[in-house]
Amino acid sequence: MLPRHRLAILIALASTLLLPAGGLPGAQAASYPGSRVGASEIDGQVEQAGEAVDGANAKVARALKTLVSARGQLPAARRAKVAAEKSAALAVTAAQQGANAARMANIAVITSQVQQAQVRTKLQEVSEQIDDVVRLVYQQGPLGEIEVVLDAQNPGDFASRLASVDAISRSQATTQNELIKARADLVMKGVKHEALKATAEEAKLAADTQLVKARQAQAQARAAQTRILQLVAQRKASLVIAKKNKAVIAKRFQRLKAKQALMAKQAAAAARREAARLAAQGDNSPTGELRWPIDGGGVSAIVGPRVHPVYGYDSCHTGTDIRGITGTPIHAAAGGTVAQISTGGPYGLATLIAHAGGLTTFYAHQSSVSVSEGQQVSVGEVIGAVGDTGWVTGPHLHFEVRRGGTAYDPMGWFGGPKSPVSCQ
Repeated sequence: MLPRHRLAILIALASTLLLPAGGLPGAQAASYPGSRVGASEIDGQVEQAGEAVDGANAKVARALKTLVSARGQLPAARRAKVAAEKSAALAVTAAQQGANAARMANIAVITSQVQQAQVRTKLQEVSEQIDDVVRLVYQQGPLGEIEVVLDAQNPGDFASRLASVDAISRSQATTQNELIKARADLVMKGVKHEALKATAEEAKLAADTQLVKARQAQAQARAAQTRILQLVAQRKASLVIAKKNKAVIAKRFQRLKAKQALMAKQAAAAARREAARLAAQGDNSPTGELRWPIDGGGVSAIVGPRVHPVYGYDSCHTGTDIRGITGTPIHAAAGGTVAQISTGGPYGLATLIAHAGGLTTFYAHQSSVSVSEGQQVSVGEVIGAVGDTGWVTGPHLHFEVRRGGTAYDPMGWFGGPKSPVSCQ
């Protein structure tokens, strides 16, 4: 039998055999330095600011696009980071459990080896006892036991010798039985040992697999964290660019407001002139419902207040933006007179048409015009084409409707209430 101190050493050694080099990644490895990026670190709301922002400054426009893109991607990136860290934590736990199972299986193998050694020792002892009996029988001959009994001096001695011989015979039989049992025990323990070895190998393979998964999950978590840091850096850089151009943007807002005020006066004057012209002709009936200026064009922005996403400057969107690709025909919303064709500034190439009843319509950001000032146009007539001139980031039509110079929600002529734009 193995000494107890050697058995203790073997078991202690087994507990370390299956640990991977460098140990398992700790459960805390799923979080990394700098992983807590405050969601409110840059919390400026990025909203569509329409004419008030579009094209105001090339650098700012690019920065705002980056800002919008980064802000849009951050929630998904943060969710990916949380999911990756959760997967990493689960994988680490699974790897640790696998390693524990492998250690226990290896301990069972070593314990089995110790037990086999003990059985072999006992088998050796029993074999030596059998050898002693065989030698004794050889030395005394096959009738040695009978001779011992017949040499008795009296009946009492005879009974005593007979009992001794019987005890020896039973002892020899017991020894033989122990030998048979020890051999069978050794065979059985050998079978169990092989099964334990197979289990230990499977446990080690499973632990190694879980360890690989844990490291992959941790790598994904680190990649997700890196992506978040990149997006935050983009946002910071974009804000820096935008803030450096704050004065430029402020001037743009003032120019926009001045242009809107001028437009109100020009529209009011055009409406008065058209009213006078129609009165001279004896026809000054108010204009009814209007025609949609772009066939199949959907609404991309409505009237209302606009706020710069970085500086908070207020402006007012006085028209409806209608989708359309460059070159799409623009139709007159009603019959009237072309009062003005203007270029440059926030609205780029634009057309103002005066109608009956003090109504005017305005078409901005055109790529081309098909009419001239003073020309009479009929409802549905093509007056120009969609473009991206002025302060825009892409082609569309900015469409306004005014009464006596006051901007109204154009949708009032297409099923909505006919009410002035509230933020004027």
